[in-house]
Amino acid sequence: MNGAPRVYVLDDLIAKPGEGRALLDAYMADYAPGARARGMTLEHVLVSPPLWMDDQPNTISITWSVAGAAGWWAMRHAAGADPGTTAFWEAVSDRLLGRARRFAAAPGDVEALGHG
Repeated sequence: MNGAPRVYVLDDLIAKPGEGRALLDAYMADYAPGARARGMTLEHVLVSPPLWMDDQPNTISITWSVAGAAGWWAMRHAAGADPGTTAFWEAVSDRLLGRARRFAAAPGDVEALGHG
């Protein structure tokens, strides 16, 4: 691997039927700039199924990364101090059926992250 180990932040947003595109637009306009300011790098955005659904939910999977354990802690502290994060989730709650956030790393980075 090249560079510092990465921690991946995996967001799964389940949009109400007909709300997928608007939810993603709001996320990119109102959430993503703050995430970037907290040191997060946008890696991927995937929409499932790969068609905006008017009568079924879309799941929007968004992958961010941060540099190492120090980057993860810095991101967590910055998010906790940013009232815009909570305001964003409150603003889009009517478009969501659910959301989940997971953290992950490449297998080769796990050992280094545990000791860094």
